[in-house]
Amino acid sequence: MTTVERDIADKEKEVQDLVAAHPELEEDTEVEDIRDVMERIDFIVPQSDDPNTPAFTFRSVFLGTFWVVLLSFANTALSFRTNAFSVGASVALILTYPLGLLMAAALPAGILNPGPFSLKEHVLIYIVASCGGQPYGIENVVSQMMPDLMGNTDITYFQALGFVIVTQFLGYGLSGLTRRFLVRPTAMWWPSTLSTIALFTSFHKTDLTEFEGVQKYTMTRYRFFWVAFIAMFVYMWIPEYFAPVLQTISLGCLIAGRGNGKSGVLSHFNVIAGSAVKGMGFLGLTFDWTFLGSYVFTSPFWAMLMFLGGTAFFQYLITPILWSNDVWGDNLVIGKDALGNPTANSPGLFVGNKNGTKKYGSRVKPNYFYNKSANYDLNLTAYNDVAPVRLTAHFALVYGASFATITAALSHVALWYGKDIYRQSMNAFRQVRDEVDGLDKHVKMMEAYPDVPDWAYLAFLAVASAGAIIVSLVTPFNMPWWAIFFNLFICLIFILPFGIVPAISGFYLYLNVLTEFVIGLMIPGQTVAVMAFKSWGTNSLSQALTLTQDLKLGQYLHIPPYAMVFCQFYGTFLNAIISTAATFYMVYNTNDLLQKPEWRYNGHQTFYSAGGIWGAIGPQRFFGIGSLYEGLLWCFLIGATAPLLPWLANKFIVKSKYWHYINFAIIFTCGNAGAYQVVIIMPLILTFTTQYLFLKNREFYQKYLYVLGAAFDGSAGIVSLIISFLGGAVASLFAFL
Repeated sequence: MTTVERDIADKEKEVQDLVAAHPELEEDTEVEDIRDVMERIDFIVPQSDDPNTPAFTFRSVFLGTFWVVLLSFANTALSFRTNAFSVGASVALILTYPLGLLMAAALPAGILNPGPFSLKEHVLIYIVASCGGQPYGIENVVSQMMPDLMGNTDITYFQALGFVIVTQFLGYGLSGLTRRFLVRPTAMWWPSTLSTIALFTSFHKTDLTEFEGVQKYTMTRYRFFWVAFIAMFVYMWIPEYFAPVLQTISLGCLIAGRGNGKSGVLSHFNVIAGSAVKGMGFLGLTFDWTFLGSYVFTSPFWAMLMFLGGTAFFQYLITPILWSNDVWGDNLVIGKDALGNPTANSPGLFVGNKNGTKKYGSRVKPNYFYNKSANYDLNLTAYNDVAPVRLTAHFALVYGASFATITAALSHVALWYGKDIYRQSMNAFRQVRDEVDGLDKHVKMMEAYPDVPDWAYLAFLAVASAGAIIVSLVTPFNMPWWAIFFNLFICLIFILPFGIVPAISGFYLYLNVLTEFVIGLMIPGQTVAVMAFKSWGTNSLSQALTLTQDLKLGQYLHIPPYAMVFCQFYGTFLNAIISTAATFYMVYNTNDLLQKPEWRYNGHQTFYSAGGIWGAIGPQRFFGIGSLYEGLLWCFLIGATAPLLPWLANKFIVKSKYWHYINFAIIFTCGNAGAYQVVIIMPLILTFTTQYLFLKNREFYQKYLYVLGAAFDGSAGIVSLIISFLGGAVASLFAFL
């Protein structure tokens, strides 16, 4: 028996005693999940804590500042590449360890050097560094400021900075109010944090549970990490550089052959079903880890089955059926290539007017619909020239699935976690500790640290809201003042449902489609306002849940809450300053760099184009009553009612905790249009491999699997970074020659 198993047995006894004392907790979903969660976290999370360990030190501030400044500038600049990518905070996490040891050895003892480089310092550096991505609000800045896009060159640095800051900070005020629901409960275990925790506990000597008696695997986690890291570093050069064909292999096309098509040309159906680029990638494979990720190791087995099963259902079955039956019409002409093959996998817009000036079935850029002389609102003449605008079968289905996901998340959480939310809310009003949360050992250990009070988060929310109103009224990122409060209202409704899903499964949901849909109906044709609201709504919820997840990471690793919150705020503030400056530099000070093929800022152009779909054209013309895609509105009702099926089965057929694993909010997440469709088969194989290790080789699972995922992620990220710069250098050399 391992110490994990002994701890689980002790916890089960505590839970049984609690349920005996509180019969209302019988069949409680959160209580039922405690054993499963402990089996997957206790072996990797530190089991003891010393509150005197240095955390917020000169080293943590200095190295955190260094990394967030470097990553903020680099990631913002790299977002302008044609094939954009970002440098993840895991790279900083890995490289920080030797830097921390060096500073501990070189700096004089005292305030600059409080002793050995600690895990807590390392975590705070990582929190600051993790803020170094490109802020979401930068999309609005680029879209409105770039001369080749909207071209508003009158926007000043401080106007742009103000918009970026408030879009980054508004959600943080909401985050602190979710701690009772999303941080303290054991059942809210945030699987996506586990590979990061594995890195920290591999680098630092921590008190972890281990197998007792004879162990088959004696290599330390630290050594295993570097072996796996080096192995993946060597391997990744094959699919990323020497043999890119290994990134996407359309096995379905290879098996089907050309069918009844002309010599050397696939049949239309084989293209739609089998092609990983133009179609649904039936049996598509990838041997590139950047298409996968450690989530296949850390996400629970049931969640992976829901996600992969739902994706396979929509991509392998529903989309080909919709395409074959020509449900929305013109499938054979949409996106037709030089060989005559159509496409079902594209996020583009296509001409549906046979009598217009543009070729029927050809792709049309969303900026075609902009009226540049009227703040980029809808040019109705241009729209009528190509209307009805058509979507590919898969893109239309992605929107329908997004509608279903929104209501399914609300329904699932209300049915299965409603009692828990009510209990925790009542305890919050009474200012008493929740009985179930009180069983968590990490919650008990965190009582050694003062917590940030709720009123502080509410005060910050009020200040951020006031700043948001000012920015929306006096800057070019204009939006009706009432939209700020409407944005907060939407976030308050969805923060728990959209927070619980990733907290129990590791799969994230986003508000971008809902925010675009709702505001597009309320202020149709106002492109700039719709784009601004999209950033407010999407990023506010995303930032709130980012801080919530980091607070859970801090609970697992026993980091003082004040230090965690300060580092998150500090890193976000620096990130806004540096990223905005980097954007102005890239737009105005790089000469003709952004005219070169490898620097065509496709990601920013996609956001700009989305303004044409949801802002200029508006959802009414796409999905309103009488429109071509009005039937997709039924997906809202489908999403709301689908979670009732397993809930009713549990209530009236057979009671089982497994019913609540049928999560339609995850099932309806059916992938992205335009992406390579190769993320079903390989993740499925790795998912069953992970479950086999969990059941049959628990020692390897507990000691190495999360470390393996972290090593693969870090190594793949570094290889991608090197190859990107290498490719840019080679291209520049050839251009010079």
